[in-house]
Amino acid sequence: MTTTAVKPSAGTRTPRRTSRGYFVWLTVAGLLCAAMTAYVAVRYLPPDLDSTEGIARGLVHHVLLVAHILTATIAVAIGLAQFWPWLRNNHPRVHRLVGRLYLFAGVLPSAVFGVVVANLSLNGLAASAPLSLLSVLWFVTAVQGFRAARARDYRAHRVWMIRNFALTAAAITGRLWGLTLAVTIGGELVFATANWLSFVVNLLVAEWWIQRRGLKAA
Repeated sequence: MTTTAVKPSAGTRTPRRTSRGYFVWLTVAGLLCAAMTAYVAVRYLPPDLDSTEGIARGLVHHVLLVAHILTATIAVAIGLAQFWPWLRNNHPRVHRLVGRLYLFAGVLPSAVFGVVVANLSLNGLAASAPLSLLSVLWFVTAVQGFRAARARDYRAHRVWMIRNFALTAAAITGRLWGLTLAVTIGGELVFATANWLSFVVNLLVAEWWIQRRGLKAA
């Protein structure tokens, strides 16, 4: 990569000095992603019907649910690496390879499985509606991010992928919200409320971060 004196355009990758706070965020997020990956490995591998007892209705629902969870875990496990400035700036080919794995082995299939699984949910419309919306938004932001990268509009690509990973992180924040709400208020709507909060709050934080970093809205 070469450095020029001209003002970078939207299609130019521009290294940005990374703050200590950003590395702290990466470290904390990385630990949460690792914990989530370990949890899924322990609970769902090898996959069997006992792992989804009480949340899946029959074999087909079980297979789709486990497929959704495992592909989502791929996205959780490798997605954060895309926000590592050193990797992005010094090894763009690796960044692109990891990005393709993130999208095509993780986000896109998991989002499709997610819509189907949500509509087969045993927890009713109140809980399934936010999960369906989450899956649709997850898919759309992934496609928009991929299209921006293909067009070499790297600024728009970054904006869309920040939004997308905020939705990916709902796999973690949903559990944190669920635990918090169960302990503090309880009740029948804990699961549904946690499902909404898991991605709505994440998206609000992502939009705040996009504005704070001075990235052009896409």
